[in-house]
Amino acid sequence: MKKKLLLLLIYFLNSFIGFSQTDSTDFNIAAPVSTDSLVKKDLWATQYYVHSFTSFGSIALLDKDNRPTGFYADTCDFCKAALEGTAFVKDSAGKVHVLNYDKTGTKTLVDCRRCMDYKKSKLNVEAWGKTLWKISDGFGDGVKNYKLVPFRTIAVDPDFIPYGSVIYIPQARGVVFTLHDSTKVKHDGYFFAGDNGGAIKQNHIDVFTGTNKENPFPDFVLSNDKKTFTAYIIEDSVVVDQLKTMHEK
Repeated sequence: MKKKLLLLLIYFLNSFIGFSQTDSTDFNIAAPVSTDSLVKKDLWATQYYVHSFTSFGSIALLDKDNRPTGFYADTCDFCKAALEGTAFVKDSAGKVHVLNYDKTGTKTLVDCRRCMDYKKSKLNVEAWGKTLWKISDGFGDGVKNYKLVPFRTIAVDPDFIPYGSVIYIPQARGVVFTLHDSTKVKHDGYFFAGDNGGAIKQNHIDVFTGTNKENPFPDFVLSNDKKTFTAYIIEDSVVVDQLKTMHEK
């Protein structure tokens, strides 16, 4: 009997671990009956995702106390992970570990200008090379103890869109995209303000797409501050609570 209970416990734990990197497939919230009374926001959008690489190279990934995490990267992998904020790092045994941006340290660990992708970037590339990390799970961490949920989480400027807000983007509704497990889903248009970013200011939002590097929302994620679109702040407590629960750890 004890052996059977132990096997059941092991099965449960393995199932739980596997579930930790499974996308939400619940994209079936009904559209607002009317948007006439909702607060309107004119926004522009970019996209961010989980950068994946194998632990290799000479640059140690350090934690907030400057202690080694046990993982290594080359220049471009380090800098791409720092830009995106979350990384899936595969160890020598093939196991995937989740590392999340913790803070910007004081010491430069790598010169990100040495990566050709960022040699002429106008972004604050120098800060990326000072990134310190923390071990995470799932698809990584946002703000206020929220977890990142692919195709749901957006990074915002909290002075423009408060954390915990839900926005509705009509242009996202009906868009078909592919989840982490290759399942195709149709989006319902709702997003949750659960993250931030150093380059996210005012009406700029950053849409989290999990491991998907391709842009699933080409109609409004245009990476151009002149190409704005209309979104609405949702006040329906049922919808807000549903997305908040989805993001809570």
